[in-house]
Formats: sequence, structure tokens, C-alpha cells
Amino acid sequence: MERYGSLVSVAMATYNGAAYLAEQLETILSQTYKNLELIITDDCSADQTISLLKDWQQRDSRIKLFFNEANQGVTKTFEHSFQHCRGEFIAIADQDDIWELDKIALLINEIGDADAVYSDSALVDKEGRSMNKTFKSMMNLQSYYSGAPFLMGNCVPGHTILMRADFVRKISPFPAEIMFDRWISFCAAASNGIRFLDRALVKYRQHDTNTVGTGKTKNKKNRKTSAQKFTIKLSELKAMENAPVKDEATKKLLRQMILLFHKKPSAKRSLFFFKNINNLLVIKNKPAYRKILYSLKMFFKPNY
Repeated sequence: MERYGSLVSVAMATYNGAAYLAEQLETILSQTYKNLELIITDDCSADQTISLLKDWQQRDSRIKLFFNEANQGVTKTFEHSFQHCRGEFIAIADQDDIWELDKIALLINEIGDADAVYSDSALVDKEGRSMNKTFKSMMNLQSYYSGAPFLMGNCVPGHTILMRADFVRKISPFPAEIMFDRWISFCAAASNGIRFLDRALVKYRQHDTNTVGTGKTKNKKNRKTSAQKFTIKLSELKAMENAPVKDEATKKLLRQMILLFHKKPSAKRSLFFFKNINNLLVIKNKPAYRKILYSLKMFFKPNY
């Protein structure tokens, strides 16, 4: 229990978030776990975000502000905040959510020997009203000790993650090809694990300007063609080849997936998915027959 006194750094990236930012700052700075700092990097906001942040910094010395000189995007902006964190642990915060006040205390007591820990989230609308849906109802949230599931995508809500700072340093710099939360989840699961706390500790706000949302609220601009998706998926897998992970089974599966990632029909690719169906196809809550159909489809479709 000695870690309970450790400094926790809360890392945030902001961009035109003035509409909901104050409520989120209040829930972070009012945590029952008091030994924390809040590191915020703004990515060239054009609304009232910057003035709001400076006002809050005047009220609470635990807030440290940084400002990108040019727009860097969400991954690099979060990474900049991570680099300035002084704590033994780092918690990730979105700019528009609402935290339960015991979120950090519960996560820090749950992390154990793992590299990271995360929790469930409850979806709320733009006014903060419940949408009667959680991430767990959509995805297979559990503790993971293999990186294999994350070769296919991500199920870990990044805004719920608490991780060890030395782990973050080990996996930096973050590759531009992969969303930062998937990179974190993959690296943790394929090393010392990422644990799951089965409680909704964040109210995940859904609105029209979400950078990343769910379902109908997700930003659907810039839809990708099949050729673009193929290129993106392959670049993600190749970026993962350079991940500093320990699990040899994950590394082997990754190498096989890259070899089988081509546009020709392939019985080997389909058989590969059948053989590894319980390792790769686990992050989504899909029945067994859907996983079988997916594996069959892999005969024709290389875009995992």
C-alpha cells in the first residue's frame, strides 16, 4: 500500500474544448487522491480554451500548462504532456469527460505489478445525462496479458488508463501510425499486463465534436477507401514490430500477420485466423459463429 502516497500525474491534451473543460477540470482537481499534478498541453486552440486554462492555473498550482507552436494532433499532444509528467504514475484524461471522484484512488490500488490498469466508462450525452450504455456492453473489457488481441484493434478506453511512468518512457516515442491508447494497451498487454477494474469510473461525453466517439456520435469525416485502409492497417502492424514488448508469442503472431497481409486470396491466412481465433478475435463481444465467419472471410480479405 506504500504506493498510495506516490505522485500521480494526470496528462491531458486540449483542443477547442472550452465548452466542457471546466467540469472535467473540477472532477480531476477534486479527486479523493490528493497527491497529483495536472499536465496539460494545448494543440493550438482557437476558442476560449487557453484563457480558461490560464484562469484555472491561477487558482490551482498543481496545473502545469504547455502550448504547441503548431498543430500536432492528439497522439503527439498527449505524448508531450507525458514527457512533462513528474509522477510515478500517469493517468490519461480527455478534455470533455466527467470523472468519478475516487477514480485515481481506485486505479492506483488495482494496478498491482502490471504496467497499466483501466476501467469501464459510462456513456453520457452532451449535457452529461446517462445514455444507459457502457463500454463493457460493447467491447470485451478484461485484464490482458497478451498483445495478440490488440493486433486487431483496441478495446481499452484510453481516458480510463493509469500507467507507470517508467513504462511510458520505455515505449516512447509513440509511433504516428497508431492511436496512442492502442499503442499503450498493446505494449502493456505484451509485457507486464494491463489490468481491468470492473467499474465505470468515467462519464464519457458524446457530442458532435468528439475527436474519438462511439456509434452515431463518432466523427465520420474523411472516410477511407479500401486501398487506404489496407495501407493504414499494414503500417500499423509494421509499427508494432518495433514495440519494446516481452511476450514472444505476440511477436510471432505479429510476424505471421505481416507475411499474410497481401491482396491475394489465401487459404493460409484463413487457417491462421481459425488457429488463433481465441487469441486474436477477443476484444469485441461477438458470438462464436461471427468469429468463424470472420476467419472464413480472411480467405478473400487481407484487411484485418
